[in-house]
Amino acid sequence: MLKNKRNKQALLIILLTVYLLILFRITVFRSHSYPTEMSVNLSLFTDLVATYHENGIWMVLYLVVGNIVWFVPFGFMLPAIWQNLKSYHTIPLGFLLSLVIETGQLALHKGMFEIDDLVLNTLGTALGCLIYKIYRDFRK
Repeated sequence: MLKNKRNKQALLIILLTVYLLILFRITVFRSHSYPTEMSVNLSLFTDLVATYHENGIWMVLYLVVGNIVWFVPFGFMLPAIWQNLKSYHTIPLGFLLSLVIETGQLALHKGMFEIDDLVLNTLGTALGCLIYKIYRDFRK
């Protein structure tokens, strides 16, 4: 049983590593760059409203759902790997991961620093924690 548990944990650590590499590749180390000036948006959801007016609801849904969905695996995998890790630790770690990504995008001119992304990514982490809790309780 212990060996099986270690194997599962090792597999989850590998999956988490691959997930993080993919996440950083598509968010920070993507091939296209943004304008050279540093762009920061600290107004909550104003860009989403502008996007709605310019591109419609489907683009807003794509951005919102995408930012949430990309962080669900993080919120699920951390407590699955380290079972004593509580959601009040996991959710701030999701926020910190998002902060690193947003700062990296800004510093490398690969995107703008947006407060919306921090909120939505953190929400995705919280959703992943909730899904893990439901999964854990269901298995008992």
